Amino acid sequence: MRNDIGPAAEIHEGRKRRYTDPLRGALPELERCLIRHRALQMILIIYHAEELKRDVINGVAAQAYLRAAIAGDDAATPAEVVKEGTKLKRAFAHLVQDGVLTADERRNMVALIEKRNSIAHHLDQVTADLSTDPFILDWLTLMPDRQSHDYEALDQLRVARRLLSDRMIAKHYVGEISMRSLFFDATERALSADIKALNRRICKLVRQRRDAIATLNDELSVAGSPLTGLFDPGWPDNRYDRGRLTPRGVETCYQLFDMGKSAMAVAHLMDLSLASARKRERMWQDLGGDQRKKRVIAEIPKVRIRYRMEE
Repeated sequence: MRNDIGPAAEIHEGRKRRYTDPLRGALPELERCLIRHRALQMILIIYHAEELKRDVINGVAAQAYLRAAIAGDDAATPAEVVKEGTKLKRAFAHLVQDGVLTADERRNMVALIEKRNSIAHHLDQVTADLSTDPFILDWLTLMPDRQSHDYEALDQLRVARRLLSDRMIAKHYVGEISMRSLFFDATERALSADIKALNRRICKLVRQRRDAIATLNDELSVAGSPLTGLFDPGWPDNRYDRGRLTPRGVETCYQLFDMGKSAMAVAHLMDLSLASARKRERMWQDLGGDQRKKRVIAEIPKVRIRYRMEE
């Protein structure tokens, strides 16, 4: 019996499948590890960005005090050299003027400090791409300028702080004694160790994900089976308006299991949750599995689907 009927079947068969989320928003381990990894990095990025800012401002202020003391000019105070509200900008200008930094190095450090603002003001955007919700993923395509996580920012901030320290020493800048680094030392070591452990775990999970995707992509094909055209698993006759399977949908689901499809593949093909697909798989097994009495889908009466707009 032919299952592909007319042009409508050809149109449906050639339609590109839309991504569905069988986990219904529950994040797999890989995404959960990535969120924790980013969260730990963001804590350290905020810390080092603030410390870089302090290094610049306090370094210039300390040098101004020294120069005023040497010159015997009591009127020359750091408040005049580095005014409130524009401290960072003026401090960077003095470092470039003194030859401590080049213009390009200043622009790079300013951009790194602004990473802190990106995290603090747009935290919702920084991890949004790790969502498995199709609506969220579609919405992100409409936000080309959204803030994204920079995995290199933390290392770049650490390098920038070391560079600034070395340059200030080379230019005979006086230093400021501070306990802040000692206060945070234990925390940074603990967070850095966790980041390294997560790196190893994430690499392993990525390899597993790639293998799982390759296997699942092979399963998603129904070419050469009766379930094509108007009998495609995604055909509207298989579902009521509120998502429940119609009798045709139930039999389609069972025939997919007859073909050896996994519950995950069936969930993708029929837009079910993974829990629902597994429940259907158990029901299919209770009926005898692939030895059960099969029904011809074309002979199953269609049901009238009442859409919400009709209610």
